[in-house]
Amino acid sequence: MDRSEQLIADSLSKHAADAPSDDRLLAGVHARLRRRRTGRTIGAAVIAAAAVATAITATHLQLRTDPPIAQNPQPGWRWESFRTVQVQVPARWTQYVSGPAPCTFLGNAAVPAIGRLNGWPASKVYTCSTAVVPLARRQPYLWFNDVQAPGIKQYDGGWTEETRLVGGVKLSVLTKDDALRRTILDSARPITGTDYYGCTARQPADGPNGKPTAQITAASICEYWNGSLIAGSNVPADKAQQLAGQLLTPPRPRSGPGPIPAGCQDPAGREYVIHLRAGNQSWPVHVSYSTCSINHPPPGIDIIRSGPHHQTQGADLFDPVKPIPSLPR
Repeated sequence: MDRSEQLIADSLSKHAADAPSDDRLLAGVHARLRRRRTGRTIGAAVIAAAAVATAITATHLQLRTDPPIAQNPQPGWRWESFRTVQVQVPARWTQYVSGPAPCTFLGNAAVPAIGRLNGWPASKVYTCSTAVVPLARRQPYLWFNDVQAPGIKQYDGGWTEETRLVGGVKLSVLTKDDALRRTILDSARPITGTDYYGCTARQPADGPNGKPTAQITAASICEYWNGSLIAGSNVPADKAQQLAGQLLTPPRPRSGPGPIPAGCQDPAGREYVIHLRAGNQSWPVHVSYSTCSINHPPPGIDIIRSGPHHQTQGADLFDPVKPIPSLPR
């Protein structure tokens, strides 16, 4: 009870003799005072609840700004990773190409493809003077880090290429299907921890190779070039134990490094981190690889270099790399 309410109650009690014979008047005053206090309490509670609700809403809005963790892809799709981004593509897109789009796609346009503009064909990034594959040979594609600027380009035959910047990486999607193109691009997520396959955007520090204490049941591959993630993938279940056996078998003594092919542009900047798994346990195994050392390939390389890790390249690594003509500036 505040001071004003106390004074009113005391005054009424003091002059009770002058009041009607029953005490209903005083009781009514006390009842009204209680209602006032109750009303103020409820009002304060409503304000407090509103403040809490506002804080929760603000927190949820803040959480929604963070990219969701890559969950299982939608049925019939899979995740593709490159540097600091991952994106879903139709599972039937199984052709992989390395180089600028669409020049390195011209000779390999049989089915839809995933392209990666990698740094290993030469010491600098080349551009391509061809805007799009001829209509008769054109196929849909997703291209990572191509030379296209973010935006939308329209081509003949109803084809559209859209480029977005996600996680610092450009994603270019060429399709004749607007809904398909948007679905691919809308699925893109920055890699803030690990991608769907357990790969970090930067190559982890080398450590001692893992020593599994249980039978391997699954494996995934993270490929890096000069420390940046190139691609991630899962090893087929029937190949996981086979790969583990090859990686964990002591290598045979080498007689020598063997000759390096003339014009080879692939120094040992490529590293694979294979995560061998059994249940919820994982053991990383690091494998370095260079096509310049073809006489002594590392163990398990035939299984490792499959899917996104075996990309058709426009320039043969064993011949001098020829620059692709640049677009006029």
